[in-house]
Amino acid sequence: MWKFLETLEKRGKWILTVLLVIFFALSVSRSKQKSDFLDYYHAAERWATGENLYRFDAAFELQSKVKKMEDLFLPENFHLLTALQNETATYIYPPLFSFLLIPVTYLSEPNAALLFEIVSSLSLLAILYLIFQNKEITNPKSPYPYLILVTTILFNFRFLESHIQNNQVGLLLILLVLVSLTIKSDWQSGMILALATSIKITPLVFLFVYIYEKQYKRIFWFLFGIFVWNAAPLLYNWDYTIQMTNEWLTEILGNAFSNPLLRSWKNNQSLSSTLAKYFVPGADLMNQPTYSLPFLVLSLPMLKFIQLGFIILFGTPLLLLWRKKNKKWEIISLLFLISALFSGISWIHSFIICLIPIYFILNQVIRLPNNKKELTILILILSLPILSHRTFVGSKIEATLSMFSILFYSTSLLYFYIVRFALRETENRN
Repeated sequence: MWKFLETLEKRGKWILTVLLVIFFALSVSRSKQKSDFLDYYHAAERWATGENLYRFDAAFELQSKVKKMEDLFLPENFHLLTALQNETATYIYPPLFSFLLIPVTYLSEPNAALLFEIVSSLSLLAILYLIFQNKEITNPKSPYPYLILVTTILFNFRFLESHIQNNQVGLLLILLVLVSLTIKSDWQSGMILALATSIKITPLVFLFVYIYEKQYKRIFWFLFGIFVWNAAPLLYNWDYTIQMTNEWLTEILGNAFSNPLLRSWKNNQSLSSTLAKYFVPGADLMNQPTYSLPFLVLSLPMLKFIQLGFIILFGTPLLLLWRKKNKKWEIISLLFLISALFSGISWIHSFIICLIPIYFILNQVIRLPNNKKELTILILILSLPILSHRTFVGSKIEATLSMFSILFYSTSLLYFYIVRFALRETENRN
């Protein structure tokens, strides 16, 4: 067994290279297909036409017509429900991201999509380089450094595949967050994290790392960066920027993520979507009847109360680690997982954020003496997303597992495994 691992390690660079070439080839081959990037691209085009970035027209009309739950199923409202699923809020990010993409609209859609795929591939390379070279999480004395890196990629294969297929922004965001947390310059760190947060709100949780390390200068530069980045579009079109920013604050940040009826579909694996699929009629009109859902009908206040319970459950370990020394990367790993679990919309590709936590915890567990039991449990947890893929269980079982939010549970298991490891390590050290 050990000789086999040693052989793999010796060929680790070649295996890693082959995997990355495969991912790059997949990226290039799929760049001409329809993907989420087109939502970004068309949103960027709207800066020139003055159209609404978020297209909430159908949602507003449906809201005015639906007075009770039964009204949702009236034939005259079917086209509005269809628009709500396929057009409304397909672009959900703050206005800045679409503004930054205006230059790519001078390219054709296929060429712009290809460029974005290349950016994602380069981001993946940079992420792997940064974590591999980081001595805080990579054990320089490890006998299998390349094997751990390759294993991390394999455990994230399903998420990488989905990310490539959807031509998403996730890898770029991970890179920005990773750079902001590892760079030495305070002002650059704050500005980069501010950029990531201005593209998508979820990186905001990493302010907790600045607080943990008492890096108050970085918090100042972060706040300054938020102002600077979001003021930039004002120079291009003042009125439109103000209008779209207000739209995002009220309809996306204020209402959409707290509304369980918005895009709580089968492949949305977030906590809010899971609760909506389980307890809200109409959350997924296409799939709930197939799986005899909802189990029980709960009111929106009750759902919010349950969500608060989950926030306390997941947040308490972070507060416990906040009082411990040398837990930076445990906290970073947990924050990456939280950013997907508690986001309003977390598709399969959103869980690409598991790259950093998985690499971190594999390196930590491999250091333990007599680690066979711990490593076995960890591998079983990490294998759940892969084993629930249609390649192993078929399309029907995969769809069922997705409907019941298998990734929410597998990621939660990883979250509490890291919590358990971090707290036990502290006890053993003391």
